[in-house]
Amino acid sequence: MARGSRATPQPATDPPPAKPSGGAQPTTRRGRNTRAKLLSSARETFGRVVFTDVRITDITAHAGVASGTFYTYFDSKEEIFREVASEVLAEMSAAARRDPENTGRDVVRDLEYATRCYFECVHRNARIARSIEELQARDAGLGSVRRATLLKGVKKIERWIQRLQEQGICDPELEAWPTAFALHSLNVSVAYNHLVHRDAPEDTEMLVRATSRIWCATVGLI
Repeated sequence: MARGSRATPQPATDPPPAKPSGGAQPTTRRGRNTRAKLLSSARETFGRVVFTDVRITDITAHAGVASGTFYTYFDSKEEIFREVASEVLAEMSAAARRDPENTGRDVVRDLEYATRCYFECVHRNARIARSIEELQARDAGLGSVRRATLLKGVKKIERWIQRLQEQGICDPELEAWPTAFALHSLNVSVAYNHLVHRDAPEDTEMLVRATSRIWCATVGLI
């Protein structure tokens, strides 16, 4: 700089938000809002298009942010998909268990209601579910989340069987854990084979009736 010259004043700008580490949330409101927009956009985009066909620019364009902004919050398409997949798997696991209109607490009716809610959740998220299945074998993090979700579902069913045993409805000699694992695996297999991996999914009510009857026969409700 020549002697006597002055630096041109620069307009004040907010510093870019620091990239969160280890899954931590951004520290500024602007950063949190932008990250949430990207996640929402990714959820919608992966819901329409399978993982392999999605580009990062598809996500940023839908979110209305610059493409480079993506890397402030996520390292890769795999990382943001892992977070979206965790949300979807949590929703599948949290599907309603009791029919709110079943005031008489009919066990079979609640079972059918829970099965229907699970199948409908899988169907709503069919493309994301398909992408999870394709990626989980080569993505250790995603595979761990999927496994943890499966085990959580099995534990819920195990407790359900144990309650039926305590009430004298279910055979007390029935081994709750392996039975729960088998019943949960049945529903997952039916949901993915008939509602996810088909261009024209099967009729959900037909699947609900068929799987619920198998559950009822297994635990002694019929």
